[in-house]
Amino acid sequence: MSATTVAAAEQPVTTGSRLAAVLRLNTVDLRGRVGGPWVILAAIFAVNFAIWWAIRVNVDDAGAGTTGAVSALFFIVGSTYLIAMTQVMPFALSLGLTRRHFYGGVSLLLAVETLFHALVLTALLGIERATDGWGIRMDFFSMSFIPEQNVLLQVLTYWGPLLTIGLVFLAVGAVFRRWGQFGVWTVMIGLVLVLGAITFVLTWQNAWPAFGSFFVETPIPVLMFGYPMILAAVAVVGGYLVVRRARV
Repeated sequence: MSATTVAAAEQPVTTGSRLAAVLRLNTVDLRGRVGGPWVILAAIFAVNFAIWWAIRVNVDDAGAGTTGAVSALFFIVGSTYLIAMTQVMPFALSLGLTRRHFYGGVSLLLAVETLFHALVLTALLGIERATDGWGIRMDFFSMSFIPEQNVLLQVLTYWGPLLTIGLVFLAVGAVFRRWGQFGVWTVMIGLVLVLGAITFVLTWQNAWPAFGSFFVETPIPVLMFGYPMILAAVAVVGGYLVVRRARV
């Protein structure tokens, strides 16, 4: 064995090197990972553009239309990280990486990747507004309930929900790795019961007007970034506590 090999073997394995290994493992197919969601979204955009163009041909005086189809990107990104937890993590652990480092590395990658998506979405929204909805008054990248705001707030408006949904999917993946499908179904049933209970109370107390007023009166940055960050923090901590004892 050469001196170089011995020296390399004696070098301590740091947290930074383990996180870097997790990042390399999850970015082997970087073009497909980052570009794949945009290819799918481009196809969705093309379909919506064709439909809305056909509407304009027959009803030119129709008002602007919001498709809401951009929300597909949020769940495409989330599913990517669900796969990372359910399929990539066992392979990473077989290579000697720890659960803690894998979860931390994937969470870091999620934060960076969703920020990139938020920047691209903001740029495309700018083009959409500059071209009066791509020339056919179609709102694809905008959300009708969100007014125009400065670039930084717009990026945060996209990034908050993207990051939160990704972390929720990570947490679900952690549940699956520890308890399997039974655990996932238990969590889903629990969420349905909680939402059902909230709906029951709001209906019983006739509190729906106040519930709606809360969303109308809450500033958009708080609604779209502040509150999602609270949910994101709960998801990342909960996912970490679960993944520490996850099965390989």
